[in-house]
Amino acid sequence: MKTSWRALPTLVFLAIFTASCTSFEPGERRSTDREEVSNGLQDIAFDVPSGFEFVQAFTHSEFVGQPAWSARFDSSSEWGDDVALSAANPSYPPLQPVTCAAASTSNWTALGLTCEPEMRSTSRPTQGTADPVTVLLTRNARQSSLFIYSQGH
Repeated sequence: MKTSWRALPTLVFLAIFTASCTSFEPGERRSTDREEVSNGLQDIAFDVPSGFEFVQAFTHSEFVGQPAWSARFDSSSEWGDDVALSAANPSYPPLQPVTCAAASTSNWTALGLTCEPEMRSTSRPTQGTADPVTVLLTRNARQSSLFIYSQGH
């Protein structure tokens, strides 16, 4: 019995060390995968229209609770338009034109946002327990990019 009690401090240290290595610090941004983004899209009741492919995503936590996350999806320009996006998400307000200055946030610049001739955005405020969400669609002659930001809580 004495041997197991002596090993207890070492086991506790290893458990704490292992837990701290798998979590991330508040304020730290980390990459997320397609599956995690898919779960986030379900939480915000948002459908990415067909033709868009997952590119990259990040999550960012300030405190305890649901972390904020942002994601990017790309499509060829003929697939990615505001009509398809609005049709796939009728519970969101219609997309409105937006300027580059209004759209440039660190949440999207980390995902490679570039200002394009055609930029449209919509936001859904907090609804009950649902977090606020902002969606940005950029489009040029070659491709469309869809950026999504969920604020978390």
